[in-house]
Amino acid sequence: MRGNETRESLILSLEPQTNVSENINPPATSTTVQYEFNSLGSDLNASLRLISERARSLTRGTGAAIALAHHGSMMCRASVGSSAPALGSRLDVNSGFSGECVRGGLPLRCDDAESDPRVDIDRCRQLGIRSILAAPIQYQREIIGLLEVFSTAPFAFDEGDVAVVERLAQTVVLTMSHGSALSFR
Repeated sequence: MRGNETRESLILSLEPQTNVSENINPPATSTTVQYEFNSLGSDLNASLRLISERARSLTRGTGAAIALAHHGSMMCRASVGSSAPALGSRLDVNSGFSGECVRGGLPLRCDDAESDPRVDIDRCRQLGIRSILAAPIQYQREIIGLLEVFSTAPFAFDEGDVAVVERLAQTVVLTMSHGSALSFR
């Protein structure tokens, strides 16, 4: 039962709050999420992997990845699941669906990669991707990364999933600031 309570608290903490009375115990929810990430200490890679895994599982995706700014480009720092790009992969911020998310600074959803002109169809076919969620990771007013979730099924995600990924993108910044990893500037 305790495991279910933790899972419910985590899900509640990642969903947009529409009614204050629905949030029964905000300090416990906050503490639960903070504890899970803080227990990893200063291991940024482990934290990013955990956030990716949460994004994948909460949205029912088949893969997830986090890319972070690195010497003028973006590089994949966390990757989970069968449809995610490999660790160390470079992200081209000048083109494609991911690049549009980074350039525009807004979350995006692709319902079917086979018919969406924003995606690199060859890359999506190579990874078996049909649906994509992307949320920019923003520190102050600068985009420092990208959180993406992938699915091998078309129309796999909805607006609630977009909100979850947005919230987890914010968690990346909190995790990085906790571990003093924001010294990339």
